[in-house]
Amino acid sequence: MTLFSSLSTRTDYATAAEAMALLKVQPQTLYAYVSRGWIRSVTQKGQKEKLYSREDLARVSSRSLARSGHGPVAASAMNWGEPIFSTSITEITDQGPHYRGYPAIELVQRGLTFEQVAELLWAGKLMPATTQSITWTVGKSAPELTELLHTLAALDAGNNLLEVFSMVVLMLGMRRGTSAQHMDTTNTLIVAREIIQTLVGCFGFLSPERTYSPLRKGQNLVDGLVHSLKMEDSAANRDALRCILILLADHELPPGTLSARVVASSGGTLYNCIASALCATAGVDVGRMYGRVEDFLGHPKTKPMLEKRANQLHADGQKVPGFDHPLYPKGDPRAELLLELARARSSGNRELQIIFGFIDDMRTHKGLLARQELALVVLCRALGLPRQAAAALFAVGRSTGWVAHVLEQRSGGTLLRPRARFVRESRGLQNEKHQDS
Repeated sequence: MTLFSSLSTRTDYATAAEAMALLKVQPQTLYAYVSRGWIRSVTQKGQKEKLYSREDLARVSSRSLARSGHGPVAASAMNWGEPIFSTSITEITDQGPHYRGYPAIELVQRGLTFEQVAELLWAGKLMPATTQSITWTVGKSAPELTELLHTLAALDAGNNLLEVFSMVVLMLGMRRGTSAQHMDTTNTLIVAREIIQTLVGCFGFLSPERTYSPLRKGQNLVDGLVHSLKMEDSAANRDALRCILILLADHELPPGTLSARVVASSGGTLYNCIASALCATAGVDVGRMYGRVEDFLGHPKTKPMLEKRANQLHADGQKVPGFDHPLYPKGDPRAELLLELARARSSGNRELQIIFGFIDDMRTHKGLLARQELALVVLCRALGLPRQAAAALFAVGRSTGWVAHVLEQRSGGTLLRPRARFVRESRGLQNEKHQDS
């Protein structure tokens, strides 16, 4: 058993002594790791000693162990470690993700449509807005899909929207079948557009009507979201939704994307791949992170209320949900832009102003920087959207990236089948001996 695994797994932070023992380094080396952004630290209320992220400590420790051979290198790569294979889709930089060489934030600022960015991710070319191919044809729902959607409406689907998304995608796949003709690029993109349009219609489950709201002829995806969510059809609302979808369209290899690539490598249809990605995303540490942020924020009446909650989490060795992204030690640029949009809507909203004051204090006094999950929740509140909207918007935006990764994985023709290192448990050996005797 390693020192790291022997430490309490219930806490997210370690003391300086624990951190140095794990890494087998002196204080100056630990502080150097922190200054380089390799290990995140937080201050404790009323104490001089800082706490250090166990996740970062494990990653740095794994990288040190990885120098001893290929096996440890592969093992460490699976936890925010070194890249495990090549991609031409997205590069993570200090300025945020770059899609096919274009900074995502720049694409937002240039006023590109979400459909343009989707086509860029899929085809590798940035199409002008006047190109006819940017207008996606709106299809009709099959009778069996309509029946499923009515059933989901009766089950209060808005409380489990990511699971609903996966069910709907699988139902679409059952309707289409799994023949080989659906595996070529042209048909894959037709299917991709249909899937994403259908998911946009599912946002109707979050509206007061609690029912599926299909796109209408001539509507783009942002139009469909405004209609499904029953939002005010204003330029500001439409632009905010466009920004959200573009900023979250892809982000290299989080669990959902990796899942989609694994299924694609085994010959799965696009429906299989997207459903798998949605299921992986529905977990506590990804899609449900938005709910954890919502729970933490609550409806604060004062800034000290939030500060007290944060201090209590730190005292318990826990992270404050929605802060510090491992890939952005200097801050998540996506979060900055999303928060900027939310701030523009915070005038006269005391609750939002309290939250922004808290976010600013966390940056100034604890060195904790907001990540996109926190920023998206705050923006959704500023837009007046229901609780589930943040996770659902993330999933729809990210679906375009999943499609791009499926296409890239298929073009490589490699089965993703890593090996596992077997470790015999001592308890199992003792039981075997007892049974043999």
